[in-house]
Amino acid sequence: MYAVHINYLRTMPALQDRQNQDKRAILKAYLVDSPAGLFLLEKTGKIAEKALFPRNPKDAAVKLNEVRQGQLPPEFSEFANRLSQMGLEKLTVDNEYLARILRTFLTSEVVLDERDETISKLRNRLPNMLVRFRIVESKDDYEKLVHDVSMEIAQASIAETGTKRDLYAIQTVRCIEDLDKVLNLLAGRIREWYGLHFPELDRLVEKHDSYIRLVQSLGTRDSFSQESLVEMGIPQERGRIISEAAQKSSGADLPQPDLLWLQEVCATVLQMYKLRETAEKYTDKIMLEVAPNMTGVLGAVLSAKILSMAGGLENVGKMPASTIQVLGAEKALFRTLKTGARPPKHGIIFQYAAIHQSPRWLRGRIARAVAGKLAIAARMDAFGGSNEGDKMRTALEKKLSDLKDRYQGQPPKKKHATQWRPPPQRVRRDLPDRGGRGRETRYPQPGPGRERLRRGNRQSWR
Repeated sequence: MYAVHINYLRTMPALQDRQNQDKRAILKAYLVDSPAGLFLLEKTGKIAEKALFPRNPKDAAVKLNEVRQGQLPPEFSEFANRLSQMGLEKLTVDNEYLARILRTFLTSEVVLDERDETISKLRNRLPNMLVRFRIVESKDDYEKLVHDVSMEIAQASIAETGTKRDLYAIQTVRCIEDLDKVLNLLAGRIREWYGLHFPELDRLVEKHDSYIRLVQSLGTRDSFSQESLVEMGIPQERGRIISEAAQKSSGADLPQPDLLWLQEVCATVLQMYKLRETAEKYTDKIMLEVAPNMTGVLGAVLSAKILSMAGGLENVGKMPASTIQVLGAEKALFRTLKTGARPPKHGIIFQYAAIHQSPRWLRGRIARAVAGKLAIAARMDAFGGSNEGDKMRTALEKKLSDLKDRYQGQPPKKKHATQWRPPPQRVRRDLPDRGGRGRETRYPQPGPGRERLRRGNRQSWR
């Protein structure tokens, strides 16, 4: 009994030291996420705690997506309680969403280190550890699970992205832009076509849709009487001028079969104009739902064009006002960076009536004011905010009126310290000759290739 007691006393310190070592090892741990679940790992690779996801890839993708959004699934509350009761001093993670989850229920230190070498090694060893602890049957099964879960997450992300309403507004305004290109091409073709019969009409009617409507309704130039033009909506004085030009026209006769085919083309183009009007109305409707503040400031079509260039409402909300101001003028901006030319003052927002109808010296200031107000409106629409489009438009109009009152005349041009000047036509320099006297050498301007070669050969012969 005495010997047994002595051996017990001898072994007790060793057992206590081992327990203290285990306790010290568990005070520092690493939390790793995977398609199989959440795992609390020690530095040695031991799994201290785990919260397993369902084996079904679709359900596992839902849980993993919740974790990546910074939310712990409700069924993992017991796992959170176990972590909080372990008394960890330091817990290291390699992504932001895990750190955000842990800081909600842990009082210990949570360290975010995306380049931690220990976590990288543990992630590489995780498949083998899961096989050893029989969480998965083999490494191939784990790789298949990772593939299936990743595909489910990708499909869910695509479906979520497709539900954003601003993408539909972008497609609608791009459809309007394509219609404008096609209509301009067809209108030019019809003007050139009908100009063979009535060339004077081209300069008398500026709007394409009005020109095409006259051709489709009236036909030959003999039908262009003043009464018929007034019935078509043409002003009386303008109708008189067009009717007189039709009587004195120098165009050729238009055969009836050619006229019928031209009128059929005109009818199709007029239907495309109606389609464009319908697309504009739909853009107004959808932009009032997606970005009411931007629509109140700029209008539906121009706001949708800005969304199209930026790639979405959220991207516009993240842009500063200076970027929104030159959005669409990338070529001019890069030319400024390359050659040192003057930077652009405005991009696509030049289509705003208050900018392109203002004097040239005032457009930059107005564009800056519009871009600043638009940046605020985009942030309110993208990240949550009330509909204050009317109030913002009123404030913008007041700001623009103040700018016009303050800068009524053209300001004097600024004199820069270093001004760029074109090089002289002839470059001269003094070169010492053999006798010590200076001589003047003239370098001629480069001309055609052959002349330049002959001139160089003559100088070398001399």
